[in-house]
Amino acid sequence: MISIKDVTFSYNIKSVLENITIDFEENVVHGVVGLNGSGKTTFFNLLTGFLESDKGSITCNGMPIKKQDIAYIDAESFFYPKITAREFLSVFPMSNTNFKEDELARLFNLPLEEFIESYSTGMKKKLLILSQLKQDKRIYIFDEPFNGLDIESNKALQIIIEILNKKEKTIFIASHIIEPLYTICHKIHHLKDKTILKTYLPTDYEDLDQEVFGQLTDQLKNSLNHSI
Repeated sequence: MISIKDVTFSYNIKSVLENITIDFEENVVHGVVGLNGSGKTTFFNLLTGFLESDKGSITCNGMPIKKQDIAYIDAESFFYPKITAREFLSVFPMSNTNFKEDELARLFNLPLEEFIESYSTGMKKKLLILSQLKQDKRIYIFDEPFNGLDIESNKALQIIIEILNKKEKTIFIASHIIEPLYTICHKIHHLKDKTILKTYLPTDYEDLDQEVFGQLTDQLKNSLNHSI
């Protein structure tokens, strides 16, 4: 069990997350949704240990989570110039004995001998995913993984997540695109008002879109009806 207890975080004096308390089951695919600026990326950075909370604790089975147990595919990544994709992948240790670099590169349509600086945003995202799949981690965190992916890669990623879960990995996914989460997540958690407001099971998913986007949708319809 991954336990979040009374976690609060602020940037300077601006409060971002407040008193989050929740238990996440292991070997489960967890979705995290919320409007832009709700704190999803901050929450993931706390979970990975890249940020330290103002107060509270984050543990796994009573012990602090180790960075080496987590694969983090973040929304925006930095790559050094004048390095090929294959050279980039070589930096990461091969702990996943099933990892087949060339086959996955073919499926993702990634020319490994080319410089990464020539890659599109979507290609860079796919390369980062491959770098993390190469390692056999306990927890996988995907922050906006579907952004920039073509339809084939989008489907491949969904299947990859399903396979990881069958291998008893715990997975967190944050996405503005909710629809893919309905098919791959066992639970979806709504981050709003600086906390995890509610957790939805698959039987509740039909209510999720309205509760997350309902007020925003009404506001946009009202404004756009008078502007177009």
